[in-house]
Amino acid sequence: MQEQRKIETAEILSVAEYELVRLGYRRSAYDRHSKELRQFREYCEGEGVRYYDLETAKAYFKVMYGKDMTAPGEKLSGRELETRCTLQMLNHIYCWGEGKRYGVYGMDTPPVYKDILEEYLGYCVKEGNSAGTLRVKRTKLNFFLQYLENRDILLWNTNESVLSEFMTSLSGYSRATIHIYASVLSSFFEYLRETEKLECTHPLHIPRPKIYIEEGIPETWTVEEVRQLLGAIERTNPIGKRDYAMALLAALLGMRVGDICRLEFTNLDWKQKRITYTQQKTQKVNELPLLAPIGEAIIDYVKNGRPESESSRVFIRHLPPYGEFLSSSALSENLKRYMRQAGMTVTKRKLAHSLRHTLASGLLYEGVPLITISNILGHYCPQTTAGYTKVDIPALRKCALSFGKKEVEA
Repeated sequence: MQEQRKIETAEILSVAEYELVRLGYRRSAYDRHSKELRQFREYCEGEGVRYYDLETAKAYFKVMYGKDMTAPGEKLSGRELETRCTLQMLNHIYCWGEGKRYGVYGMDTPPVYKDILEEYLGYCVKEGNSAGTLRVKRTKLNFFLQYLENRDILLWNTNESVLSEFMTSLSGYSRATIHIYASVLSSFFEYLRETEKLECTHPLHIPRPKIYIEEGIPETWTVEEVRQLLGAIERTNPIGKRDYAMALLAALLGMRVGDICRLEFTNLDWKQKRITYTQQKTQKVNELPLLAPIGEAIIDYVKNGRPESESSRVFIRHLPPYGEFLSSSALSENLKRYMRQAGMTVTKRKLAHSLRHTLASGLLYEGVPLITISNILGHYCPQTTAGYTKVDIPALRKCALSFGKKEVEA
């Protein structure tokens, strides 16, 4: 069905250039991908390839390197891995309408491990893991299994030395990300051990960095920064109308970006002016006011910007096939682009979520009780909300201890 679709090569390359910006690649990675795209464009023009499909990328890779980019176990050089990485992004745009970051190891599970991975994820479903947790586990394990395959190491022969070397290879990542990898691998290998798929009789030790609860300080915006961001969103085009409404939900109501992306028309009660939805993270039902600016922005988007789609989601992708977002990071990536256009410095890692922090901190500063803020944010426990007290500087000053005046010796 996908192979019957016709997308002009020039169009998909144009979208790819836009996606490189939206995905926030570092300059070096952006330049590398751009070079690969220019070479691919020259190939298509020289060969008269007007339309793109999944075979186009394979044919190009075959001409360039004489290899099959999809063949399991195919040994690729560093340059070949980089080319494949760019082509995988083009394929993702073709299939899903938006780009996605791909590492040089790819994102597909090595065929030999597909069954065991699906079996493990099925076990995780029975254990009550959320859809978000399953996505994280799949992504991290795919990366690890590709790592093994590219080093000719069998999963069944994995020992603590191999695991230590893999964890060392993640040294460029944040401590939180490395901790997630360690947790996912610990769960996976414990499952393999308990189901007797490994000969190891004792739990494998996987080194992990220490993470302290609430050790970080929530990132927040100033009122002027929020105004500057919202003012930079171009509301005369369909995508701008969508992003503006989504940004308002994050800034004015503190909704998590995953819940914004999953918001459905049935969640909106226009008569009662309420938004009622089940939070993806906690599965707790939350009810928020449908504020006038938000309602007006949603109406403007649905009437004048939203593509025709059978999707029940309020906010959808604007590249075919039109439908729900595949990743909740899309909003944050778009906000980064608007910040750059406004001349703002992009320093916040999770931009959309930092708007949620900003709302909580602002309410706290205005003296709103923690229990009320907790209910607005949909937290199960006020202790979770207490983390925002770290950014209430005026209140912290009142807690400062005085050591008295320093006596100066004569």
